[in-house]
Amino acid sequence: MELSAGVPPSDEAPDYRTFDLHGSHAYLGYALGEADPPFRMQFWWWPPPARFADACRDVVHDIHPHLVDELYAYADAQRLSARALWQQCCRVNLKARLSPAQPLFSPASSELAEGCSTFVRFISTRTASGEEMRQVIVGRNYDYLPQQARRQRIRFMPDCCANASIGARGSVPCGRYDGLNSQGLFASLHVVMTETPREDEVKPGVPFHLVLRIALELCRTAREACDLLTRIPHLSSLNYLVADAHDAFVIEADPRRVRVIERDLAAGSEDTLAVTNHFRHPDMRPLQGNRAFANSECRLVFLQRQGGRVETTQERRAAPCFAHPSVDTLLDHASAVMADRSAPVCGLSGSLTTLWSCVAELTTKRIRYAAGPPCFTPYEEMPAF
Repeated sequence: MELSAGVPPSDEAPDYRTFDLHGSHAYLGYALGEADPPFRMQFWWWPPPARFADACRDVVHDIHPHLVDELYAYADAQRLSARALWQQCCRVNLKARLSPAQPLFSPASSELAEGCSTFVRFISTRTASGEEMRQVIVGRNYDYLPQQARRQRIRFMPDCCANASIGARGSVPCGRYDGLNSQGLFASLHVVMTETPREDEVKPGVPFHLVLRIALELCRTAREACDLLTRIPHLSSLNYLVADAHDAFVIEADPRRVRVIERDLAAGSEDTLAVTNHFRHPDMRPLQGNRAFANSECRLVFLQRQGGRVETTQERRAAPCFAHPSVDTLLDHASAVMADRSAPVCGLSGSLTTLWSCVAELTTKRIRYAAGPPCFTPYEEMPAF
């Protein structure tokens, strides 16, 4: 079967199916390949040369060979050439290609704003008996063009060599755009628009959609994931947030360099870490050129303020029942933050359309997903590990 090209049809219904699968990575790949409609090339820029894509496949194989098995099984189920399918998935430039006739480096090329938003909040309280308790809540919205039909939730229990995880997959086979693993590690991705790297600045590396999949399946803690993501070669410009019950980091990644943002103890914001779609590290900001990212900054400030406000110390003293908020209370708070329409964190148009949302509490490993914008879509609790 030939790979079909072009923008996915606008009349394709959003695919919010949930899959609960146990077994090998090859089994997972074949099952999803059978369940999916024929694969279509995404509306990004053209794929890299086959030899470069082959080198990227070798990089992934060295890190997590079972993902290559999954890709080959997916291609087999779709009756596609595995090499050709991998080449289509191995993208460097994630800018949307709105006109097929537009040259790759055209100065008139259009760029779309990205709208993904995530916050993590650490809450220390005491029980009635005086025992100190720690709770960690996460809120995350994934925004992109509504033409992205694939919006699946996948719970995968591998039979060996990887952590179990539950997470969301976009249009690219084998990928995860956010998720939680059985160790209590949460991760999410956020595309950053940068100046296109020169050809000699991009080395074979890990495609964006596999970065979080690798972290969730191979790492037990946020620190392990942070260390891994700073060591692997990256193909594209993204922010990645990783968090567990003790730590949280934002990894700002680009083919040219990688830097880490941690909770700022000096600034008094050690309890909350948020991330949107722009670089903040001084070494990374120049890569964005003269691009405006006011929307991204507005969402970041909102998340830092509202994500961290479960209740004030005075409110806890005045209402002892909130001294140790329930997990349901925390998840409801995170849901309300992600439903915001003032920043807006919850988007309803163009590339800022919120395609799905999730909230989680990491010490109990509870996670809920909303199959659409959370400003009007209810959250659904997903199965525990």
